Amino acid sequence: MPQLKKPTEHNLLLSQCSVGQISQITALLGDSKIKMRLVHLGFHTNSVVEFVLKYGKNIVVSVDGSRFAMDQKIATYIQVEPLS
Repeated sequence: MPQLKKPTEHNLLLSQCSVGQISQITALLGDSKIKMRLVHLGFHTNSVVEFVLKYGKNIVVSVDGSRFAMDQKIATYIQVEPLS
């Protein structure tokens, strides 16, 4: 599992969020290939992301009005700070 970039009590991984939670992306973790893939999908630092649904090991999130389904493992590369 990737390590949090700036560990604080407020930062957590997107995979650790609960359904309905709204958060702000604080960092993208992992190697450059993973980071670039996330950026191309629209996951940018300071973007607001909503955890919409969890179904088994898959999750659905909304970023800037677009919904994405992803494996929970990919969500461990997105560090967020909860807003709600």
